[in-house]
Amino acid sequence: MTTNTSNEMSQLQSKLDELTRLSETDYETNKTVTIFQYFDKIYTLTYNTSNFQTLIDTLLQREYAKLCYPILKRIHTDVFLTQQRWHVSYYLVHTLWNYTDKSTAMCTAVVDAQLVPMLIYNLNHENYLRNFSSNDAIKKLFDMIVSILHNIAQVPELVNHLRQHQCLEALNRLIPIVGSHNIFLRGISYLTLAYIIREDERVYLTNSNESIPYLVDLLSRAVTNNERRSNGLEARELCKGLSKLSVADNNKHKISAEGKLLDSLLNMLEQHTNTQEQISACTLIWSLAFDPNVRKVYSDHKRLNEILHNIAQTASNDELRRSASGCLCTLMGGPKPPASKASPTEKTDRNVMISYNHDNKQLSKQIKEHLVADGYNVWIDLEKMHGNLLDAMSDAIENSSIFLMCYTEKYKDSPSCRLECEYAYQRKKHIVPLLFQPNYKPDGWLGIIVGTRVYVNFAKKPFETAYSETISELQALNTRTEKKPTISPSNKPAPPPPEPPRSAPTQTAAAATAGASETLASRTSPPPNTLVHLMSQFRMDKASEPMPISVTTLEKMSLRDTQHLLGEHGLEKFLPMFVDIDGPKLLKLFEIKHKAPQCYYMLIKEKLDQMPQEAKDRSHISTFNTPKSTTTAPTMAQFLQLMLALDKLADRCAFK
Repeated sequence: MTTNTSNEMSQLQSKLDELTRLSETDYETNKTVTIFQYFDKIYTLTYNTSNFQTLIDTLLQREYAKLCYPILKRIHTDVFLTQQRWHVSYYLVHTLWNYTDKSTAMCTAVVDAQLVPMLIYNLNHENYLRNFSSNDAIKKLFDMIVSILHNIAQVPELVNHLRQHQCLEALNRLIPIVGSHNIFLRGISYLTLAYIIREDERVYLTNSNESIPYLVDLLSRAVTNNERRSNGLEARELCKGLSKLSVADNNKHKISAEGKLLDSLLNMLEQHTNTQEQISACTLIWSLAFDPNVRKVYSDHKRLNEILHNIAQTASNDELRRSASGCLCTLMGGPKPPASKASPTEKTDRNVMISYNHDNKQLSKQIKEHLVADGYNVWIDLEKMHGNLLDAMSDAIENSSIFLMCYTEKYKDSPSCRLECEYAYQRKKHIVPLLFQPNYKPDGWLGIIVGTRVYVNFAKKPFETAYSETISELQALNTRTEKKPTISPSNKPAPPPPEPPRSAPTQTAAAATAGASETLASRTSPPPNTLVHLMSQFRMDKASEPMPISVTTLEKMSLRDTQHLLGEHGLEKFLPMFVDIDGPKLLKLFEIKHKAPQCYYMLIKEKLDQMPQEAKDRSHISTFNTPKSTTTAPTMAQFLQLMLALDKLADRCAFK
């Protein structure tokens, strides 16, 4: 360490000590202003030097964000009350903007320090909103706050915290007030919303019907600027936000329909000295290409395809080459299955592919090592980044019987992960979801594939516990695959429930629906608390069929008629789920079951999750042979009861 570096670090520690020793009477004085000015200045001095990471590490170790908390708590309700208070606020918030922009760990520290509620309080301040257009200080305050929120929003694990503190509502209220007064703030607000909204909350970006055109226009301006920026927003940053929006299938056509977009993306792809811009452009094109209409337009675009082929063949950056290859593969309709089925290899039931986002490389590698030790043949692209990775991926899926899907929000956002997952789904592989992100509930394409599959929660459980459940699930899949069916295959598109073990007693659908008290036999080493385990215990004997219900009859049913029909079929405890369902809507629901069973089961599961808790309690089944201490068993039992009754009713509806 040089003398200058040693002195800088010594001064940094000294300033942190001063910040720690501040008393409440010091919070609104020039002494505090000077301290925060130092932390603002040292960022500028060390950025892009070898000392910068040391600075960040020191601030995290000394809990800089928590040291800011009592000061901001004292002054945040009116930051403009005095000149000293505003100067303290300005430098404090400005340092948080700078440090969260360069450090994910600092974003987490700001959230843990409970600074977000105070920042959002200022965005909701009536007086600030009323005087925004005429006050430059308010504009600057809002610029800094929304930029901090934007940095935090790019960390998926922190998004729920922003949502809990009404960040969505604050930004949605702010955008129309900003108007044309502040282009940067309007753009950064849209980008922040793009990271926070779920697919069913598009109203937050379509309320003014201008968010996507606005961002595309900013991107167009950025790529024609020598600094690759538009009003302070980088082209790469804008493209990344559009990629996040494009994950929602309903947005793909809206984004691609913007006339300026493709020219901007072609410009970015040709920036051979800016690899990150090229990667962001490839990622957006790849995501958009999952839409068939967009795929048709882009696959016919000669210049685009020439550029992508050139990048895929000559780029030195592995991620860029992979992205370009993925674009081309998706534009051609995805990986193609082999013309003839290869002869099965040995132990095909123990061939596993692990699909993951590279942010979760370490945990995925740990699972791989344990599986190999347990005798499984595992493919995972930890060290296979060179060569034709897409061919290797499709070969791995073809030669595997089990597809472990290590999913997070970033997994859903990744077009590479989507390509792998949809190909495994298309090839009818056994998909076992492994949840890697706490409290994450997938929606969109990933939600459809996860559907009602049982997932293993690696995010909340100790590794050994979660891994044990994974092994149990793999063993259960293999056991069910080996069984010979004892009943005729169903004529319906949805497969019949798995056959039970030989020791399991026969149970009719009617008895299951009524919650019969007969104890279900358990199989050897079942996966604990899993819906797969519960479903595997049932053997469906075909009862005498009631008279079918015609489509015409359903179409004439009122809300009251439908409620009566549902009650007759053992669904009276679940009627709160169907309070707005009349005959035509029920018919539509069963059509979804017929055409897209995965979507149907996911939809029913979501409706059950949304049912009031007291209603769930009334529908609780206590006859399953599950320990009372288990928290997930009642929900599984309720879902099983609901689906058996609904399936029985659906069977009565004649669609021919």
